[in-house]
Amino acid sequence: MCKRTVIAQKQGVSVTQCVNCRTVNIWKSGMLMRFSFDQFTEFAKITDKIDFDSYLEYAPDGREVVILSTPCNDICLMFTRQELVNFSIVINEAIYMQSIYKLVHE
Repeated sequence: MCKRTVIAQKQGVSVTQCVNCRTVNIWKSGMLMRFSFDQFTEFAKITDKIDFDSYLEYAPDGREVVILSTPCNDICLMFTRQELVNFSIVINEAIYMQSIYKLVHE
């Protein structure tokens, strides 16, 4: 049985983990992404390296956005500059909290 623990949360993005299933979930407005612990670590590394100005694109409505690929190539995430900053903060907080939980529970 999954027992999800919230390990990070900020402005509409929550990250939970289940140590029994060894999964991490990212919850964001109408989207749920599920990762193994290792996949989440790799995803976090990629998210942390994105420089908005280097990957800037324009959405059909003219907004400046950056597109982030996911493990499923047909599904990508789109972020404005501030959304990407907030998302990165939450992901980094989740990585930090994972390391704390690991120290406490192992």
